[in-house]
Amino acid sequence: MNITFFIVFGLAFLSFIIPATIYGMISRRSIFNRSGMSNSAFLPIFLILLPLTLGSRFFLYNADDFIGSFGFLQIIIPFFGAFAIFASGYFTALHRWFWPLLVSAVVLAIISMPAEAVLVIPSLSPLVNRLILAAAWLFFAVLYPYVNSGDGILSLQSLNISLGIGILGAINALPLLLGIYGWMFAAAFLALTVFSWHPSRIKISSADAAAFGFLLFSLIAPASGEGAASCCLIFSLFFLIDFCWSLALKLTFFPRYKDLSANSGFRQATADGMEPAQAASFTFRIQMLMLLFGCFQAYSPTPWSLLLVSVMVTLWLDYRFRNIPAQPQSLRNINAQVLEELQDRVNEFKSYIKKDNDI
Repeated sequence: MNITFFIVFGLAFLSFIIPATIYGMISRRSIFNRSGMSNSAFLPIFLILLPLTLGSRFFLYNADDFIGSFGFLQIIIPFFGAFAIFASGYFTALHRWFWPLLVSAVVLAIISMPAEAVLVIPSLSPLVNRLILAAAWLFFAVLYPYVNSGDGILSLQSLNISLGIGILGAINALPLLLGIYGWMFAAAFLALTVFSWHPSRIKISSADAAAFGFLLFSLIAPASGEGAASCCLIFSLFFLIDFCWSLALKLTFFPRYKDLSANSGFRQATADGMEPAQAASFTFRIQMLMLLFGCFQAYSPTPWSLLLVSVMVTLWLDYRFRNIPAQPQSLRNINAQVLEELQDRVNEFKSYIKKDNDI
């Protein structure tokens, strides 16, 4: 083992243990249900990741690893942009400034990225790529409160994306520094997962969720500029498809679908009788499958080759999640049923390929 392993392990350990300790202290005093900035789930992660990411950039940055460059402003602006978004949910005077703060933070974060670091689609100009990345960043932050649909769901999605970027860094599909950031973010979100798993001991507000989404995209944006856009999209796929499904239900204008958050897969599954812990475990398995697909995508000769397969698999799994029979079942039986049906779909797909080859 080289020194890099111990450095990454130490940074990840600090990223986990400090938020976990703060969460434990606050939850033992049973004040997470009270409103107030000091009870926020976002602050402990913000306070530990900001100095660690700045320190890592100072000591571990290697310009030769990056297609473009990665400066201190690309850390400072997103962190304080996320803090401003978070603060707008806790100070009455800032409530009406949420949108100006969010848009300003996105614009400043995009401007801080050099032209060669924003080429998500290399065939397009840097300006068009900046506009695409800005729209995606804004979209991600605005929709991230939707991810907070049940105990552990937001932290699981965040953990999956961060862990995926960490793995891509470990297999040299991304610069080492971004991979280290991925492991640090993953460790922090693991602490959040421990305390937000059912029954949750942490209250994650909409402002916390939007701040988490904005901060998490500050990790996705440079990774996308380094050629991992399709991987990051696959890591985020379950959240995006589940949201689109919920939006489609809302657009039917049936009264029972008027609440967008209530249309999420987690809410529908629990409303149909699944235990919240089982529903969270089911989403965890979907996330791990997307993590696997996203990492395989890094080895694909074409940038978007696994995206269609990932979309189809996620659509089917989200459908099964929303339509698991209401009668009580153990998680083992649910998993066995889903795996059996997944194998059936794979066999059907193989038979179609065989017929095409015969023709």
